[in-house]
Amino acid sequence: MDAYMKGHQDGVTLIEVLISALVVAVGLLGVFQLHLVAKRSSYESFQYTQAHALATDIVERMRVNPSQLSNYASRDYGVGNFAAPAKSCINLTTEEGGCAASEMVQWDQHMWHQMLIGADEMMGGRAIGGASGMRGCVTVSDAAVEVVVTWRGMDETVDGAVGGTAAQCGQADARRRSVRIATTIVEGI
Repeated sequence: MDAYMKGHQDGVTLIEVLISALVVAVGLLGVFQLHLVAKRSSYESFQYTQAHALATDIVERMRVNPSQLSNYASRDYGVGNFAAPAKSCINLTTEEGGCAASEMVQWDQHMWHQMLIGADEMMGGRAIGGASGMRGCVTVSDAAVEVVVTWRGMDETVDGAVGGTAAQCGQADARRRSVRIATTIVEGI
């Protein structure tokens, strides 16, 4: 019996348990890191989608009011002061007379500015609904329209706004991201 006990071992040694725990710990750290990277990527993707939707929004507002294209041009959306116009252009009845084209421009500018700064979501008097440092720039040349929306991403990469209007929109740094839409808007189509 003693010969059998000397050559055969039951159970595990302490060193085997420690090595197993180390392998499991390293594996769990890798899973947690992967989760963090996935959450950051998801948030960056959300910001891009939000910026693209905002750029599309102002383009569609301009398509509704093509006679006033040049009045939409500005590099101050998101940082300037676009006070609420005297007349709201939402939910107007025909008895109220609707909005004139110039009033619609003021309304559109105010609403787009509010969306860029995230004013639709407030917490303690502070706008929290938009991406960090979101800014909009609109340039118009005849019927050619260029809309650029920039914001500040979470991680440093390279400046996301290179050349043209994009480079002049927002704060230049390694966290700047941008979306650019170039289109032509013709009156009467």
